[in-house]
Amino acid sequence: MNTIITHIILAAALLSGVAGAQPGQCVFVERGEARAVVVVGNPWQAGKGWLQGSGTGNFLNAAKLLGEGDFTISARFSLQDLNGTAASLVFGGNHFGFDGRGNKLFVEGPDFGRSRTIGSIEGLIAPGKPVVAEVIRAGANLTLRLAGKDVATFPFKTNAVGVFGLRPWRATMRVYEFAATGKLTDGLTDPPTYPAVTGLLGKTNVFVSGQGGYDTYRIPSLLVTARGSLLAFTEGRRNSSSDTGDIDMQLKRSTDNGATWSATQIVWDDAANVCGNPCPVVDQTTGTIWLLMTWNRSDDPEPKIIEQTSKDTRRVFVTSSTDDGLTWAKLREITADTKRPNWTWYATGPGAGIQIERGPHKGRLVIPCDHIEASTKRYFSHVIYSDDHGQTWKLGGSTPQDKVNECEVVELTGNRLLLNMRNYDKSQRTRQQAISADGGLTWADQRHAPELIEPICQASIRRYSWPGDGRKSVILFSNPASDKRNKLTVRASYDEGRTWPVSRLLDPRPSAYSCLAVLPDRTIAVLYEAGDKRAYETIVFTRFNLDWLASGRVSK
Repeated sequence: MNTIITHIILAAALLSGVAGAQPGQCVFVERGEARAVVVVGNPWQAGKGWLQGSGTGNFLNAAKLLGEGDFTISARFSLQDLNGTAASLVFGGNHFGFDGRGNKLFVEGPDFGRSRTIGSIEGLIAPGKPVVAEVIRAGANLTLRLAGKDVATFPFKTNAVGVFGLRPWRATMRVYEFAATGKLTDGLTDPPTYPAVTGLLGKTNVFVSGQGGYDTYRIPSLLVTARGSLLAFTEGRRNSSSDTGDIDMQLKRSTDNGATWSATQIVWDDAANVCGNPCPVVDQTTGTIWLLMTWNRSDDPEPKIIEQTSKDTRRVFVTSSTDDGLTWAKLREITADTKRPNWTWYATGPGAGIQIERGPHKGRLVIPCDHIEASTKRYFSHVIYSDDHGQTWKLGGSTPQDKVNECEVVELTGNRLLLNMRNYDKSQRTRQQAISADGGLTWADQRHAPELIEPICQASIRRYSWPGDGRKSVILFSNPASDKRNKLTVRASYDEGRTWPVSRLLDPRPSAYSCLAVLPDRTIAVLYEAGDKRAYETIVFTRFNLDWLASGRVSK
């Protein structure tokens, strides 16, 4: 029967005579048995001859600290799936990693700088096949070895390494052996980094209206990149809070789970026109960030576009980043591929898209959108998608019924998608939902979600965890749960979005649009609009752990 390794196990110290051990060597995992390890993040599962961990923010650290001088760190492990992984051997904050997106080996960290490729994994790593990785310091040089092959040697000036271990990141990693030689000292009895977050962390105003030359910041979008950075997008509305006029797409980045944020970066500024409705998605296979947006002339407000008296119409554009959001490709218009001729108003998101993780449509990028028909002026939600890693985009299905628009999508069990939508049916002031069984090509079973009350506003929905391996299914939802735009509330569903038994008030003040994200350390983040007098004074970032949410009000 499998057991779960949740924290720290201290058994073996310096070993000699142990099967497979070298004299003076400290063994941390032997034949899959935890001898001296510290688990950071989610528990690791102990099976027959292996310890298994998966997901971002999780580490299997040695229960020793590595001092100065020569050393060797050795681990025998396997990766169940190479697609999208950035698993690594970690030492002193540095990473010797295995990037399955491009079949590459990489290094990054304080001694190497930004991530860089050092070779190919071809012929060295195969899915599910055990391999030995080694980090060897001799004098002033550091050699990285994989499957008995020296792949790179670097100068290495760091004295004491300190913490070292293994990181599965987005992979499922099985560890069979883990050991080290060198100046190893006691003292690591608790996770030294990546501390568990308890409760609700403080709120940070990422964008403040009136600052930076913009009257108002609106329409927040939050994304976690393949490297674990956070991207906070917003519309910078230069002259007023209006939905039309001079509006620029802006971005701030965080590399420390939202503790600090970069200076503002302008992603798109088209003179005095509208560049808005951010809806990004990460392709976990390639690591590319795709950002979908919509455009219209500054002198074409929404009513004129709907009435077809405008000078132009709403257009759809896409850009991308391959360097963690630092730079962005030239804008590319995809209106002809994603908008029908008889549609007038059109919007991507806002919020974030998804990449399907399971089933026959695994890998598909899905972006939630909405539109208005020219002849009927009826509001509908729909999706667009890409099956070729963002190179081309196609129009998916629309909802069978109208009176819905801004929406987000989440993947369900059973190879289904759920579209959660802003509702304009004033007889029932609750969100609407629809289901797709074909990856978003068609939608059915459109209905109201009675527990999800709203004041006609955007909302966010995101999967936190899949059922299985001792975990329950958890889907998250956030919106101003009121008849007015206030009381920003976060909810949890344990039955694939059918009911929402747990809710917790996040901010009682005026509040409106929001965007959820699950961070690398498995905390939950929300980027949302709020203020003391009106909802559009600030774009706020906060985060909390699942226990804080689960200890909230439980519906009877």
